[in-house]
Amino acid sequence: MIVTPGNGATPGRGARFQSDQEAKVPRFFFHYRTDDELIRDEAGSEHPDLEAAEHNAAEIGKAIMDKLAGEGGETGMPRSIEITDAEGHELLYVVFWVGPKIGGGPGTPITPASVH
Repeated sequence: MIVTPGNGATPGRGARFQSDQEAKVPRFFFHYRTDDELIRDEAGSEHPDLEAAEHNAAEIGKAIMDKLAGEGGETGMPRSIEITDAEGHELLYVVFWVGPKIGGGPGTPITPASVH
């Protein structure tokens, strides 16, 4: 049982107070890597779990590719978002790029792949 203000529980006898650590949502950092450089995320953002952080990294990757494509930049080169925790431990790499043009339409986006 977790004791929180107003839930009527009494501390002691198997009850415990919810610590600040338990109440915190994890902070993840999304470092952007190209062949030439690593752009570090100094602020990070909070997500309920690694899966939510992975989805955020995929959205970041899509936004980067959309921006590059709109500016005529190189979109075929693989890039990655490296997800780390607050202590700097590497948790996940999300690799992304845009596939080659097929026919007369736009390039075929490739779903970001996660490397665990």
